[in-house]
Amino acid sequence: MAAVMDSKVSQELNLVETMDTESTTEENSNIDETTQQNYRVWKKNVPFLYDYLSTNTLLWPSLSVQFFPDITYVNQDQENKNDQELIAQRLLLGTFTLGQAIDHISILQIPSFKNLNENIKISKLDFNPEKEELELSTSSVNKPKVLQKFNHLGDVNKVKYMPQKPNIIASANNLGDLVIYERTRHKSFKNTILDDTDLSKIQIKLSNKFIPSTADIFAIDWNQNREGLLLSGDMNGIINLYDVTKYESQLMNETKYWENNTVGINDIEWFPTHDSLFGTADDNGNVKIYDTRKQEEVSKISIGEAANSIAINPGYATGFATGDSSGIIKTWDLRNLDTPIGEIHSHTDSITQLKWHPKIHSVLGSSSTDQSVRLHNMTDESTIFSHLGHMLGVNDFDWSLADDWMIASVSDDNSLHLWKPSSTVTEQFKVI
Repeated sequence: MAAVMDSKVSQELNLVETMDTESTTEENSNIDETTQQNYRVWKKNVPFLYDYLSTNTLLWPSLSVQFFPDITYVNQDQENKNDQELIAQRLLLGTFTLGQAIDHISILQIPSFKNLNENIKISKLDFNPEKEELELSTSSVNKPKVLQKFNHLGDVNKVKYMPQKPNIIASANNLGDLVIYERTRHKSFKNTILDDTDLSKIQIKLSNKFIPSTADIFAIDWNQNREGLLLSGDMNGIINLYDVTKYESQLMNETKYWENNTVGINDIEWFPTHDSLFGTADDNGNVKIYDTRKQEEVSKISIGEAANSIAINPGYATGFATGDSSGIIKTWDLRNLDTPIGEIHSHTDSITQLKWHPKIHSVLGSSSTDQSVRLHNMTDESTIFSHLGHMLGVNDFDWSLADDWMIASVSDDNSLHLWKPSSTVTEQFKVI
């Protein structure tokens, strides 16, 4: 049976509200009665679907979420720690306020028991008569904690850390700005009565000196093989390559750029086994492969509908997946782009993100505006799990690098969910 937590964090943190996810979202006028009823049904079935679930309500929705690669063992000096081991992971989040408040990037620490079921005691469970279910008392679990917060100019469209140096964080906004923060140059978060409204100092501002961006930037990606290489694509179709290792001043220009005929770039990703190949997905339904050593794309396919996401397989050098605005997922082999290898028709609305499991390379995750995150086994093109706990469209999700099946997902309903599918689903897959 699953271990389930409703996370309630001090409202003073100004990040996570004290209200329970269900009561908060039910008061949201954007959520229809059918969706709310489906949520109640889902929640009653949670114990049979998950090995772990923690639901949190953010003050503002986030368009981006990413697990940091590290893990902290909170009680490593205790006896019998294998059963009572409390681990903490860090999450990178941003706000989407549409100008209604000061936007910010947050680094959040999320604690969880390595085996939460082993640490649940009946005496610490509270019965909620309205929901007709038992809940884990919040006093018996460590709560999410804000470690750092950077006040940010404009909406945080996408935020990612450099894989080689996670303290270096790139953020893109709705004004065409792409900036770099060095985490260690900023103070830790302190809970105060008055909010700090001053913008945090950026370390580098990245800009194309020939065609400065003024459009939304949703697509950014760091190179996993060459430290400091950062790609961005904006909604005017400008693709920029930057090398932050050549930093000399706060304003830094591109190393190279490409133009996509004013067609907006929705996603961009490096091939993880190559230091010069990358792919883009654009509003016209084109998926293009580029080589940084050349000025034109080296390959191009059209998937029909607007291409919203591209995900390169980390263990299959020429394999990648695409997701479009109709909810269709296709997998491809770079060596033969005439026809897709496979297709998944599990979603009923636009794909927002695709990500391969970092260790099990046959498993692909997808999120959608249909309010779901789904996991697929691409060896037989089957959907093995559906997370249906969000009540508005899911903006982003990420796989934990420390806990093989832990996933974080964020939605337009202001929710942040951390969850693991039941082991009855995952036990068939061997972690590399």
